[in-house]
Amino acid sequence: MSKNTLLLAAIAMVVSAPSWSDEADIIQKESEVTTQLDPIEIRANPSDKDYSVPNATAATKTDTPIIETPVSIQVVPRAVLEDKQAMSLPDAVNGHVSGVLGRTGGGTLYDNFIIRGLSGSGFGDAYRNGLYNRQDIYDLSNIEQIEILKGPAAVLYGRIEPGGLVNYITKKPLNTPYYAIQQQFGSYHQQRTSVDATGPIDENKTVLYRVNAAYTDNESFRDYVGNERIFVAPTLTWRPNEQFEANVELEYKHDDFQADYGIPAVGTRPAQIPLDRNLSDGSHRQTIHNVLTAFDWSYKFNEDWKVQHKYQRQNWTFDAEQVLAGQVRVDNRTQNRNILFSTQDVDTETTSLDLNGHFDWLGTKHNVLVGVDSFWAETRAHQLFTAAPTIDIYNPVYDLINWDALVKNSNFYRKERWSGFYVQDQITFFDKLHLLAGGRYDSVKTGAASRPTSMAAARAARIERSDYEFSPRLGMLYELNDWLSVYGNYTRSFSGNNGVSAAGATFDPQKGRQYEVGFKTESLDKRFSSTIAIFDITKSNLLTDDPNSADPNVRILAGEMQSKGLEIDITGQVTDKLNLLATYAYTDAKYTQDYNGLKGNRLENVPLHQGSLWSTYQVNDAFKAGLGVVALGDRDGDNANSFQMPGYARMDAMVSYIHPIGKTKMTLQLNVNNLLDKDYYANSSGGRPSIIPGSPRSVLGSLKLEF
Repeated sequence: MSKNTLLLAAIAMVVSAPSWSDEADIIQKESEVTTQLDPIEIRANPSDKDYSVPNATAATKTDTPIIETPVSIQVVPRAVLEDKQAMSLPDAVNGHVSGVLGRTGGGTLYDNFIIRGLSGSGFGDAYRNGLYNRQDIYDLSNIEQIEILKGPAAVLYGRIEPGGLVNYITKKPLNTPYYAIQQQFGSYHQQRTSVDATGPIDENKTVLYRVNAAYTDNESFRDYVGNERIFVAPTLTWRPNEQFEANVELEYKHDDFQADYGIPAVGTRPAQIPLDRNLSDGSHRQTIHNVLTAFDWSYKFNEDWKVQHKYQRQNWTFDAEQVLAGQVRVDNRTQNRNILFSTQDVDTETTSLDLNGHFDWLGTKHNVLVGVDSFWAETRAHQLFTAAPTIDIYNPVYDLINWDALVKNSNFYRKERWSGFYVQDQITFFDKLHLLAGGRYDSVKTGAASRPTSMAAARAARIERSDYEFSPRLGMLYELNDWLSVYGNYTRSFSGNNGVSAAGATFDPQKGRQYEVGFKTESLDKRFSSTIAIFDITKSNLLTDDPNSADPNVRILAGEMQSKGLEIDITGQVTDKLNLLATYAYTDAKYTQDYNGLKGNRLENVPLHQGSLWSTYQVNDAFKAGLGVVALGDRDGDNANSFQMPGYARMDAMVSYIHPIGKTKMTLQLNVNNLLDKDYYANSSGGRPSIIPGSPRSVLGSLKLEF
């Protein structure tokens, strides 16, 4: 499918669409729709521009007001995504939530996040509508909002990093017709065409549909780096009565891209070479093909009790002809490189079944959740790891590899299954005191092996490891008044140690423990809120890359770490015209025990101080302007603390103009990122070979038509 074909189809869809109603009418209709739907689901209102979201589901798997939830949870709503014109999930959270950093570049094949100083598993950390969506680069065109739950969440989600999780909510069909087409274009040959169409299929509005589609062709300020993507996501909803609802979703995504490994460190700083210089092997690209299917249903027995089932399956295929960055030699100019020549095929399935009910007992109110879930994954890779020609970082020569002459000589097989049972009760005393208590029991089976002969031999050589764990959570929150709550919690969790040692041995699971206290505020109209949290997390059985192996699956133990700090999040509508989003995080993340001389070292990519400020002002009905800054302190680029990335402050701005054309709403928008054109480094891949430069000044324009 060419981009012109997609664009013509989108225009044809929009031209045939019904006309746009006035905003007051749509808001009223959407309000009526929302009262008839399952409260856990998000029913998007295209006209909703609120920065503050009062309720979230990620923390408890129930629709609970944030000010009554005794954990730290932040929401990035669609309004922020549109104002910032975020193009990826890391962009969507960077600078919008305290203590959270979306990692970019580094050759990563999955969106990864650092939350409260703790990086993800390496396979991606995001959840999709509450189900683990492992190994993906997410497209924002069908994402309605993003929830970030901070701290251990194993009681509801099983094996997970104790820093927290990112859960994104997809757009759901509406029973009011809505159609939109958007064309974005920007610096470095960026262009993106996206379509959103939704409405009822039958007169009784029992069957609804939504289709989100996008074509993206983005290059970069970095030589040879870019991505061409096709994304299509249709959804159907069946709601025959007020008790039952079912949703079927499909996502198709195809990426043709070159990963970015950045530049190496020389001495204690990034190499002093042009920030646009690529040290890979020219314009050679790789492909990722992804197909996801999802199904969920819910049934309300009455006003108090309901059951919900979710299921998701994904196939992820990666054809890699990559040059991996290696160490710079003692001459400080010759960089070693390695070849990854691989075909990887990953299948995952995840499902959950929850029973949720409300009842009163002895003067207390209970919101009970009982559930089971499971996750299954199988990875098959036919690959070659071998040395590549070196490159002179100051005078690079490209296209030195004859890919046609390479032969894959290794077969890697991994299979794992997690299953868990959990119980949670949210108890309210005197309408002011909220107690959250829960526990989960997990059974995990994992195992992997590599063999040169065949995939069958690797499968046969796999030795399965079994782990069992109980994870408790206890939290308490007291509403001092209608706008102020204080809370505290204690949580334990565990997460998988994927990877094997050079000898093929597996590792015990990582374990986490957190203490947290804080307070929350919310305005009476629920359009302005804040959270201040103080936390202390300990994580044991850490792994790190084996420096003596080029195979990323080979790991060694790194010991135990502690992360403690302070976080502040302020978001919402200050006045009828002014929106504000402000964050600050102090994060002290260090190794406290180690096996390789790391004790006392700071964790990679974690600044001691980071903060952001973003504000938009609605000048009148047509014009809106926004301005903000993101600031990070110095960060160590690897766990050995052998080099540092300097701190930076980046300023961003936007302006938009809305103009009616008949009954069509046209929005023109211009975003300027890194307004002052500062040189900076976004993050490292965790070692000296790969530091990702931040983008210089860039402009992104948008023309959007809504019907």
